[in-house]
Amino acid sequence: MTKYLLNSAVLTSFGLFYYSPVTPEKAREWYGDGANVISTIGYEETALALSELLGRPVPVNRVTIKMEVGDEALVFRLVLPAGSPRIDPKDKGAIAQHVQAGHWELGLLRKTSYEAIFGVLGIVEPSY
Repeated sequence: MTKYLLNSAVLTSFGLFYYSPVTPEKAREWYGDGANVISTIGYEETALALSELLGRPVPVNRVTIKMEVGDEALVFRLVLPAGSPRIDPKDKGAIAQHVQAGHWELGLLRKTSYEAIFGVLGIVEPSY
């Protein structure tokens, strides 16, 4: 199993994913010392904000990934209030005021297999 840090709950490949909320305490436990987690956080300010929440450094690392069955990702994403304007592309990564206002969430994204979810019911994975 590979562990990742993401700044959005993106599906990195075809498959079945499970996304659930996680508390900052559980996120810190999941992250540990960060040694076995691959960061995909591409902006310095986002990495700093997540570092504050996790209590450990989060490296900036602009990479793409492809999650495999069994992989997990801690997702730190902005959740702006309904009706708020989108962040201007030139301001991407400038999130301090949103984080301070509590406009964020943490979630755990897991890639699972079709069999793990439906196999116990005897349902076969469809082919298209």
